[in-house]
Amino acid sequence: MRPDENKSRREFLKKLIATSVVAGLSSYVKPAELIAAMANGKMPKRPLGKTGYMVGIYSLGGQATIETIGKEKEAEELVNKAIDMGINYIDTAAAYGRPTETITKKEAMGTSEKNIGRVMKYRRNEVFLASKTHDRTYDGSMRLLEKTLKNLQTDHLDLWQVHNIKKRERDDLGKFLGKDGVIKAMEKAKAEGMVKHIGCTGHEDPETLKDFINMYPFDNILMAVNAADKHYNSFIDILLPVAVEKQMGIVGMKIPARDRIFDHGGIISMKEAMDYVMTLPVSTIIIGLDKVSELEENIKIAREFKPLTADEMLAIEEKTKPYYKDLMFFKGLSKWPPEW
Repeated sequence: MRPDENKSRREFLKKLIATSVVAGLSSYVKPAELIAAMANGKMPKRPLGKTGYMVGIYSLGGQATIETIGKEKEAEELVNKAIDMGINYIDTAAAYGRPTETITKKEAMGTSEKNIGRVMKYRRNEVFLASKTHDRTYDGSMRLLEKTLKNLQTDHLDLWQVHNIKKRERDDLGKFLGKDGVIKAMEKAKAEGMVKHIGCTGHEDPETLKDFINMYPFDNILMAVNAADKHYNSFIDILLPVAVEKQMGIVGMKIPARDRIFDHGGIISMKEAMDYVMTLPVSTIIIGLDKVSELEENIKIAREFKPLTADEMLAIEEKTKPYYKDLMFFKGLSKWPPEW
């Protein structure tokens, strides 16, 4: 990076670090709050946009083990342990479910919701529960919501989101807002008390998502953000400042890029990966888990989190530069099994 580029990037990161998500509240946890949280062995919290909810800076993603058929016991253990250790936000989707040699992707859909639902049956009031619809129509989304509520064993979602808006859909965004579109289903569900808040998600193209949140006042956005992001079609540069300005809840995903961030000589650790994103003005981050030990490690990192300096963030970004294409598979730069 040339000296002038380095300076410009440093100033941009400094501004992001100092940005306020909600008037009067720092985008990152204040030192006094960090000290109090660490002293109590608790995870720091941030506002989830204008929802009025305070969310832990690290949350549970409903993929990996939780979306795997045949791992019901392990999934239930993960969800219970997460709540026991202070996680108060859980993310899933109607489409989450891992196919196998004998089970198709379509047949596997709903697995994550069902596994989480086994715990929600008796711990629903302890978490902010988010799910998604991958259907873009009113009728299809309402049918999915009915299944989602049944799978999760609840009568309402705290957050219902349009799942994985893609670049090829950019010209269709207006249809999603039309009388037969997904947003009308969300508004109907909210009016009837089945849904409290509305959001959208995506990991492929920040420009398309920026268009979408400029077209509709979403409460929350789930976006791909990791230490390699700046090197190609950056969500941090293009989308994050807009979401912050709109005071949306902002949830970060793809933090370790499905562990690919560790595949090149171990030059970046989970602590660096998490600290980098948690220093940004995001409400929380979600990471899929294979086992309880990973959950415990991540929670420890979140509890001990201290915001990085702009220079520390620059150094981490540079570590990912040699292999950033491999870390941007979700933006289409490298091959990976298709996902929602």
